[in-house]
Amino acid sequence: MKKNNASTYLAIIMVVFPLGCANPNIRQAGEKIKESTVKTGEAAKDLGRGISEETALIIDEIKKGTNVVAAEIKEGGIFVSQKGAALANKTKEELSDIAITAKIKAKYAQSSKVSALSINVTTVDKKVILSGKVHCKEEIVEAIRLALSIEGVEDVTSRLEIRD
Repeated sequence: MKKNNASTYLAIIMVVFPLGCANPNIRQAGEKIKESTVKTGEAAKDLGRGISEETALIIDEIKKGTNVVAAEIKEGGIFVSQKGAALANKTKEELSDIAITAKIKAKYAQSSKVSALSINVTTVDKKVILSGKVHCKEEIVEAIRLALSIEGVEDVTSRLEIRD
């Protein structure tokens, strides 16, 4: 541990030249060294307090910055969560459209009045579009009726044509 130089000098002077000696110059020098040592100690304490205060301010700024970053991360997480929810909803809608198409095709496969292989079914936002070539007008009517019978279908557009 490093000793304070002023304290070391004071100790040397006090040992070599006791403060109580008769020489007034030596006594005054000893007193001045003692005062200087006290002032140096007080200055060091003040400096330490100043450093502590600055350190506390720096730590406060770091905390504020950390809080800002945490808030931004949270907001980003909420944004991603919302986008994820929107994507999940879109996926549900698309799966719903796929399910509607599959159910219509299954109905056509079970029907003796409709040729499932001749009719293309496309579903977008619960709206069904039928296309292809069929044998007669009755097959078109039956294809539309079966498509409308599926739960979730909001509209059916027929682009079916009668074969020549």
